[in-house]
Amino acid sequence: MDQFSSSLNEILVEMYHNILKMEEQALKNKENLHLSINEMHLIECVGKGAEKGLTISEIALALDITRPSATVAVNKLEKKGYLKKQSCENDGRVVRVFLTRRGKVIDSYHRFYHTNMIKEISGDFNEEEKTCLLRAVGKLNDYFKNSIGDNR
Repeated sequence: MDQFSSSLNEILVEMYHNILKMEEQALKNKENLHLSINEMHLIECVGKGAEKGLTISEIALALDITRPSATVAVNKLEKKGYLKKQSCENDGRVVRVFLTRRGKVIDSYHRFYHTNMIKEISGDFNEEEKTCLLRAVGKLNDYFKNSIGDNR
């Protein structure tokens, strides 16, 4: 492996682990919050569904997990008071998942955390560097999505 490839690999692996550690620390620092990163991301996913809510299948697809895993996770977060399930008015067989008031507060906290993180990161970049970074990271993301067959 040449020097560029070796350095890029090292940076990507380290960055991935550091992002996870930062999010874990942010969750641990929030008082009375007993959520894993995966649970936080499920809350975030449901929050994106906003007023119409999401089905278990939509959650599973968005998080790339199985429907049974999504069901277990939703039930656990419902017991913790972050999510609520509601039968669809038009089709009683369809159950939609929504954030509770508590879930909305946590989702807002998580979005605020990410907003601040991005502000801090981008504060040291000029406009040309920001454009270059977005283009480079976008290409990396396209590569990873194509490698796993994700056409979204």
